[in-house]
Amino acid sequence: MKFVLFRHGSKGFTPFEDPELNAQGFQQSIKLAELVKSNGLPSPTRLFVSPRRRTSQTFYPVSKELSLEMQIKEELDLRQPEESQSEFRSRIQGFLDFIARQSNLPAQQNNEVIFACTHYDWIEESLTLIDCDKNLNSFEFSHWGPSQFLIFEIDNSGWKVLKKGDAK
Repeated sequence: MKFVLFRHGSKGFTPFEDPELNAQGFQQSIKLAELVKSNGLPSPTRLFVSPRRRTSQTFYPVSKELSLEMQIKEELDLRQPEESQSEFRSRIQGFLDFIARQSNLPAQQNNEVIFACTHYDWIEESLTLIDCDKNLNSFEFSHWGPSQFLIFEIDNSGWKVLKKGDAK
């Protein structure tokens, strides 16, 4: 199974509590769909987004192109003001465990490609929790600009990094 973790495209500043993508972010979302269409990214079988509009806007062109419904996952939301660091980590770990369990499903479902779009704080924290073949806390993975992604292969032997890129 493949799991592709995305940071949403470039965002605007309004509305403050849930900003939309800006013009550059919408271009990045189109580029993302083009990458899927040209096989620069694997074609997703499921699309997971946080409840924030900028994540669904990032995946909208892919969703439309493939007629694939986006599923809102509260677990992918950024850290809430009332949420402690340990609660945030626990929520992220729960989602990562859910993803890992998907790789243990019967063989016909093991060809799944899950795209997940989330936020910088979520990604930063998740990289400290994912146990894989590369050190995700190294400089190589330390900064995530808008529309960046990381492709993992997940199987019985664990998580493996396949590619890091962006939709710019």
